[in-house]
Amino acid sequence: MFFGELGGTFSRRGSSVGMNMLNRLPLLLLPLLLVPPALGEEVAKPTGTYASVITRRAVENENMKGGLVRVTWSEIEPEPGKFDFSRIEQQVQLLKPDMNWTLAIHGGWTSTPSRANTQSRGNFSRRGRRPDSLAPNWLVSDFDVETFAMSFRGNPVAMPKYWDPVVQTRLKVMLQAVGERYRTDRLKMVYVPQMTSNGTEGHFNGVPPETLLRATGVNPRDRNAETKFGDLWLKASAEATQSVLDAFPGKAVAFEVHELLGSVEIPSRLVREFQKPEYDSRVGIGMWWISGKTTYQGDLIAILKEYPGDLYGQVIGRSDQQRRFENNDYSTVFAQAKELGMRYIEPWNYEFENHTCDEALQEFNASAYSMYSTE
Repeated sequence: MFFGELGGTFSRRGSSVGMNMLNRLPLLLLPLLLVPPALGEEVAKPTGTYASVITRRAVENENMKGGLVRVTWSEIEPEPGKFDFSRIEQQVQLLKPDMNWTLAIHGGWTSTPSRANTQSRGNFSRRGRRPDSLAPNWLVSDFDVETFAMSFRGNPVAMPKYWDPVVQTRLKVMLQAVGERYRTDRLKMVYVPQMTSNGTEGHFNGVPPETLLRATGVNPRDRNAETKFGDLWLKASAEATQSVLDAFPGKAVAFEVHELLGSVEIPSRLVREFQKPEYDSRVGIGMWWISGKTTYQGDLIAILKEYPGDLYGQVIGRSDQQRRFENNDYSTVFAQAKELGMRYIEPWNYEFENHTCDEALQEFNASAYSMYSTE
């Protein structure tokens, strides 16, 4: 059996996954279930360095093993039930034939009040302009989903509530459509869309905790206010994750975590949730803020360091933004990724285009392949 680059039979600690499930099955059923890809242990998972944005120059770097395709929900479903995959295709077509890709569909806020009646044509990438919306405006105009007012990078936006049943239903419909189109492609991993500031990362970028608590109907003064919010957030996160799992059978899934409400209580609950057997070892944890530092979200880093499952990461900035890295040293991101046991990281396209750290990229690829590939 050939597993190639991706070696999905091994967890982050190198042990076989899915065996607990096998041990619970009657012996007579085992022959039927050992035909690949019946269990999560056969899931092909991305390994090595992928560019966080795919560009023509980046793909020329031999150390780039694949790329992250980024698209907003509003771009791919401009009208309810009508899908436009052109933004995905534009990015996938830039890849070389031997390159794989991962996918981030940004959920999140609808238009600012001044743009409430405009159609989103924004390109949500580091090179594009600010999009008119991340989630489609028809969620509000056609389906009357509940939103709450917040600010994103100084702009007022309306955020659909992640826990709204209509939001969850429409997310599921959209994901099924994307999954039917790409589930047999070179796509190797899908991030869970979140209704957050950038629609993939699990935080609200400076929004006051009181705003989030009141959005759920929780009194910020309640002694267990954070727990009540966490209950709703965990339920919504688990439901959206299950929708991704259902839409992309045989694919790896990642849920990105950040501190919420200024603590690690909620992300730590999420980490525990996705270790449950029913997720069949397909759900890993995302960390879109590798910096080499332990002073930023240090408590969450400590939790991830002990996490036994797959970790997927994105570097917090470009190598020329030295202040963002430990001791102003970009190489510390690779040291941190290795220490955490990450199988996959996304440096910015800048690094691949300008060959700023080819030796470090090559070394990380070799290390990740050695740990996770059976080739």
